[in-house]
Amino acid sequence: MTKLFSRADFLAAKLPSVDVLVPELGEGALARIQQLSVQGRISYLERIRRYREAVNAYEDDQDAPVEERKNLQEPEFLDVSLLALVYSIVDENGDLLFTEADFPEMNRWAHAAVERMYSEMINLNEIRRSVPAAVEAEKKG
Repeated sequence: MTKLFSRADFLAAKLPSVDVLVPELGEGALARIQQLSVQGRISYLERIRRYREAVNAYEDDQDAPVEERKNLQEPEFLDVSLLALVYSIVDENGDLLFTEADFPEMNRWAHAAVERMYSEMINLNEIRRSVPAAVEAEKKG
């Protein structure tokens, strides 16, 4: 059954999510992974862009003659899988649970748990699919 959405329907629509079992974090532990919103995707990609820009500036500075260097600090490593989870793990109301300030604690999580949640985030957002493949998948239901 299909329905032509009204403006109110569009504005009330909830982002899709999936609950992922992560026993490495505790018995019966579930993480709710939510599809990125438009703003979430923009923020995620913008943060990665700023990190890459900082890395490039640092590397360019290191390649410069010593007397021309600006002595830029090397940027702290950005784990894009953890960053993706910051923008994807939500509570029962769909509110994000983490920020980048939580990275030190998140870095202590089991790698298998992070990989499982990250993989679900990738699948939920169809990041690895081409547009035609995503359209075909949608047609199949």
